[in-house]
Amino acid sequence: TMDTFANDMQDEILHAFDRLAAGDFTFVAHGLISQPLAKANASLNDIMGKVQAAAEQISGGADQISDTSQALSQAATEQASSLEEITSSMADMSSRTGQNTDNAAQVNILATQASEVANKGNNQMQEMVVAMGDINNSAQDISRIIKVIDEIAFQTNLLALNAAVEAARAGQHGKGFAVVAEEVRNLAARSAKAASETASLIEDAVAKAGNGTTIAENTAEALHAIVDSTSKVSDLVNEIVAASNEQSQGISQISIGLSQIDEVTQQNTSNAVESAATSEQLAAQSAELREMLAGFTLNNNYSVQQFTAAPANNSTPTMEAPTPQPTSSTGWGQTSADSAPVQISLDDDDFGKF
Repeated sequence: TMDTFANDMQDEILHAFDRLAAGDFTFVAHGLISQPLAKANASLNDIMGKVQAAAEQISGGADQISDTSQALSQAATEQASSLEEITSSMADMSSRTGQNTDNAAQVNILATQASEVANKGNNQMQEMVVAMGDINNSAQDISRIIKVIDEIAFQTNLLALNAAVEAARAGQHGKGFAVVAEEVRNLAARSAKAASETASLIEDAVAKAGNGTTIAENTAEALHAIVDSTSKVSDLVNEIVAASNEQSQGISQISIGLSQIDEVTQQNTSNAVESAATSEQLAAQSAELREMLAGFTLNNNYSVQQFTAAPANNSTPTMEAPTPQPTSSTGWGQTSADSAPVQISLDDDDFGKF
């Protein structure tokens, strides 16, 4: 009888361990070992239920990380491409700005030369105006001298006329004197005519000199305006050169910043690719874990809750591990009614190392 009892107990234990070895946690023990095996079975169901729940949640988190990493990798690649285009555009803009600066410097040199030439022309025109004024003054002096000569010729003509009258009165003795008086009168008339013609020419020359003076003054004013405009153009060109230099320096600083951003973006792209590869490996490993855990059969009281995706508000998803029905017994695998469910967070910080 004792041997039979021992054999039955041994068979019961072996049967239970065979079921456990096969992954079947649904067996029910009988006899004297029913209570210890029931406790062990309940504890194993509890542990495996939690493991399966954690595996479900890890699998869902791995899928989310994989999707996010792939999206991040794609975005980083696009960002790197866009940044490369921006860098190329900035380099082209920097080259154009440098060319504009050089052109502005050349324009500034030409404007300075034009200003110097205009100043020189203005000074020469001022000298010409002074010379024209001197010519006008000299012409007026000559005109006064011609008037004096004309008056002398007129007086000489009167004297010659009087001499002719006196010679006529003298009769035969005054014929020679009359001839001389006539010649003197003719010379006086010719002198008066020449003086009159010279006066007309001088008056015309004075008028033309006055007109030339007016034109020279107007030309001087125009040259002075050109000098002022050229000076303003030179100042504006200097400002353009200064602004172009500042713009070139700013573009250089932007190019340096873009180069640094490009380095960071390239590093982010590399990290995103590595993260995507790691997350894919994690997803594959979690799938293998789920497939492995699927070979275990649990009691209905310890069925695994299905993993649910994170809500739209990006709150951290959690899962409660299955909790077995409390028992009044104590020992290994014991549970109580006030034991809190285990929560597994899917916060991104938990996967930072990937």
